[in-house]
Amino acid sequence: MTLAEMRGALPPRTLLTLAVGAAVALGFLAVFLLPEYREIEQLTVRTAAMRETLNDRSQLEPVAKALGETQAKVREVGPVGGRDKLPLADVERLTTIFDALAKPHGLRLSAVSPDAASVTREGLLAVRLAFLGTPEAARRFMLDLGGFGPVVKVESAATMYGREGREFTLKCWLAVR
Repeated sequence: MTLAEMRGALPPRTLLTLAVGAAVALGFLAVFLLPEYREIEQLTVRTAAMRETLNDRSQLEPVAKALGETQAKVREVGPVGGRDKLPLADVERLTTIFDALAKPHGLRLSAVSPDAASVTREGLLAVRLAFLGTPEAARRFMLDLGGFGPVVKVESAATMYGREGREFTLKCWLAVR
């Protein structure tokens, strides 16, 4: 049966009721169901992203725990130098001073070179240090260097393998008077 035959067989009032019913059903679908389906799709995507984040965090949890335990074991460094000013006469003895700081850690100082052209108006002097030893000894030396009164800041630190082992170079600024 075609649409024209159905129109002829059914009274107009029934056809009008069917058309209104179809319009109400489509309106209900458009107003209530389609937005709900879109929201369900968005929630599904967000849930998948949150699950992925949760999996990542659960994998990183042991690492974060170990990092927290290790961080609790690290000793407090305290305030970094700059408390005292080095007398200008002691600049000649910098090799002896830094050697005395490095020897207890098993490091061998290979060069100490103050840069006279770097003296600032605030009384800061750049000094380059070169020393040989193990990374652990160098770390302990740098911690001690941070407590050395005239050291204001360490500008750069570098390491490389040399002929005689691991070589470290530091550029630090000392307060002088």
